[in-house]
Amino acid sequence: MSFVRSVVARGTLLRSRYDSFAGRLRQHEVRRQARFLCRGMHAMVVNDAGTAAERGGEKTARIVEVESLAELPRQDPQANVQVDVHHSTLNYKDGLIVLGKKGVVKQFPIVPGIDYAGVVTKSSSKVVQEGDRVVLTGNKAGQFFDGGDAQRAACQAEWLVKLPPSLSTEQAMTIGTAGVTAMMCVLHLEGPGEVRPSHGPVLVTGAAGGLGQTAVALLAARGFEVVASTGRQAALEGHLKQLGAKEVIGRLEPTTKPL
Repeated sequence: MSFVRSVVARGTLLRSRYDSFAGRLRQHEVRRQARFLCRGMHAMVVNDAGTAAERGGEKTARIVEVESLAELPRQDPQANVQVDVHHSTLNYKDGLIVLGKKGVVKQFPIVPGIDYAGVVTKSSSKVVQEGDRVVLTGNKAGQFFDGGDAQRAACQAEWLVKLPPSLSTEQAMTIGTAGVTAMMCVLHLEGPGEVRPSHGPVLVTGAAGGLGQTAVALLAARGFEVVASTGRQAALEGHLKQLGAKEVIGRLEPTTKPL
């Protein structure tokens, strides 16, 4: 019995020490979050390559700390919703923007990020309410107005889609613009195109990209025989077949000079 009492006493002592440590940890986290909120927010701001060169060769992209969204360079004056951004994607367009390439955005400087998902913190719209989990894909974000490469973002409520309970913000950004576009292509193929699996193989060009890979998986899941075309056939054949491609071929080169 003395052994049992000793074990219980030690367990109580350890529990007491754990509770004390956990309490201090919670207090530290509260203080850390309070300091974080006082600091405002962080965002990536991008200048065009020419402007960066004129400023002594500084990088086109930099992380800035601001007190509010109003301090960011390209806010939408018609935005009526504010979102705490949990996740965003990295698209080909975002890559071009971060490099300061012209032709993708309307005007620099800007916060990139054409997709993002998070939770609504402010809303003056009936479309979405505070606390709603939402996703935005495209709709001028990151190109005309500041996008999702920030801890908070503002946009028009009509650009947002509420997430179903079964889909996390992280999963939504796994889909992103590439997944949405791929699904739209498949739906148009099956709808207006009236294409069915019984009609024969379907060719997916650019199969190595995000859109192409998603299209391969979607078509295969819907019963189509998929032929995937990519310039990286040797490196990606196994991967594309795992996604559902029946056959993987190289990039299609024209046999005659294009018009």
